[in-house]
Amino acid sequence: MACAGLACAGFPDAARGAALDLQAQIDAAAAKGGGTVRVAPGAHEVKPFVLKSNVTLELAEGAKLLASTNIADYAMGRECPVFIFADHATNIAIVGKGTIDGRGGGFRETAKLRGEDQPKTLPVLMRFSRCRNVRLEGFRYTNPGSWACHLRNCDGVKVKGTSCFNYCNKMNDGLDIESCNVTVEDCDFCADDDALCFKAESDKTFPVTNVVVRNCRMGSLCNAIKFGTGSYCDFRDITIENCELRRTPGAWRFDWRKRGMPGVTNRYCGIAGLALEVVDGGRMENVTIRNIKMEGYMTPIFIRHSNRHGPKGTGNTYLRNVLIENVTGTCDSRIASSITGVPARDGMPARRPCDITLRNIHLTVPGGGTAQDAAAQVPEKDGGYPEAFMFNRKPLPAYGFYVRHADRVKFENVTVTPRSPDARKPFVFDDCGD
Repeated sequence: MACAGLACAGFPDAARGAALDLQAQIDAAAAKGGGTVRVAPGAHEVKPFVLKSNVTLELAEGAKLLASTNIADYAMGRECPVFIFADHATNIAIVGKGTIDGRGGGFRETAKLRGEDQPKTLPVLMRFSRCRNVRLEGFRYTNPGSWACHLRNCDGVKVKGTSCFNYCNKMNDGLDIESCNVTVEDCDFCADDDALCFKAESDKTFPVTNVVVRNCRMGSLCNAIKFGTGSYCDFRDITIENCELRRTPGAWRFDWRKRGMPGVTNRYCGIAGLALEVVDGGRMENVTIRNIKMEGYMTPIFIRHSNRHGPKGTGNTYLRNVLIENVTGTCDSRIASSITGVPARDGMPARRPCDITLRNIHLTVPGGGTAQDAAAQVPEKDGGYPEAFMFNRKPLPAYGFYVRHADRVKFENVTVTPRSPDARKPFVFDDCGD
């Protein structure tokens, strides 16, 4: 079940095309109060540009925008380089059946030098910041230097029928949402990093609310659907439904067998199918995830509430009212699904996820757990980077679900079937209430 429709032909850097001054055309349309700027078929080399209010960029079938690979072209006075940028714009759109190619391969040497600072120094392909009424429809986007599409603090976004293939460098997310009133449907996101990622970090007062994602296909070497790690504000009233989480078709950097992940035999697997994380003092509530098929992830479900960057002494953080239902799939490792909080420590109150319902969940796991695995002591790792394998990259005491420091967690019609004998219990509960 690899990512269909996301051919590896988009993986190599595209050839150089004829130069096109899109900014001049966009400025001219904006000066007239708005309009449509059309890009004809063919390859066009383009410098970074700003999309302005009431302007639609239409990519004809066969049109390909080739982003400049000269980092000097991106010196535009913002906090990081961006190829297509919009700020406080209204009624903007990118539509059509063409392709936007970030040619991130041209920045690979820079990526090796920059390491974890990559999102600040390598080009984001598209960023829409504090815009209203944004429409992205029909086109393909691929090969950025870092993130592919970032919806930052926008109000009113529709993403439909787009496809993303993003494997050039590290930090290659597919779609990052930290906006409100968003609909995403009928899309394909295939990424080296998180395929679909919700964040609440650019503005710690801006809640990510009223989001619907449906009928999408995702493949990732990290997490297919992730909330966090930037979790300083609210994730609220979010529905994700009718999606397939697929095995990625290729990899640049990950080979979990070499990194000692227990039970992994297929190098092209992701970390978690579903990862819900509140670790920076923010809040999550009223999240529904349903009708999900998954294959090719080490851990199906990872839910974590802890203290990473949150202010000390505050109790105004929670992870609650989450429903995950109608999920089927297989996983690639002996690292079980987990729902964990942390106890109070060093002036920090306890963090306990609560009111979590898992209903009609049917999973197949590798099995092979030993008696030693069943008796393992699991470290708290409070303050650590949240990831399904964060507990020392070792099997958890359960082969199905490990639940600790949590309240009112319900399992209704949940089955986990090991493919080989396993000495561990299917469910382990530690310090759980109600």
